Amino acid sequence: MRKISLLLFSIAVISASVLSVAPSVADAKSGVTISQAWVRSSSYSDHVGGMTGVFASITNRTAHAITLLGGNTNVASTVQTHQVVNGLMSQKSGGFKIAKGATLVLQPGGLHLMLMGLNRPILAGDSIVFTFKFMGAQARTLKLIAKPVVAGGEVYSPSPIPSTGN
Repeated sequence: MRKISLLLFSIAVISASVLSVAPSVADAKSGVTISQAWVRSSSYSDHVGGMTGVFASITNRTAHAITLLGGNTNVASTVQTHQVVNGLMSQKSGGFKIAKGATLVLQPGGLHLMLMGLNRPILAGDSIVFTFKFMGAQARTLKLIAKPVVAGGEVYSPSPIPSTGN
């Protein structure tokens, strides 16, 4: 009896480890691959009411174009799609279109998701749960780690962000 219990326990442990490395059902259903996702820590994110950016590479593996609409997290009151042009940040209404088979790169100094109205500081090494929301694909929820970066050159400002229809 003891050998059977030990055998069943071993099978359970092996099964759990195999399941933890297998792709999730949500990944297969969404048709979207998200890699290198992270959140920025800076002097703009180190206090309540601050703001910061979310960055990632998002590949559309569906059979049609999709749109990244933004997302949500419990650490910010607002998530917006933003772009940086000539060092100036502006809201990009309508989200970011991703063609079939294409990869969208969200990066400092370019396209990114902006977390605004932080309800807690986000410091280097912190993690947050973030859900990427799409039109044409299922939402994807990931844990993002905060890290500082000196590149980007955009200026975050507590004043209203101008909106563009691009």
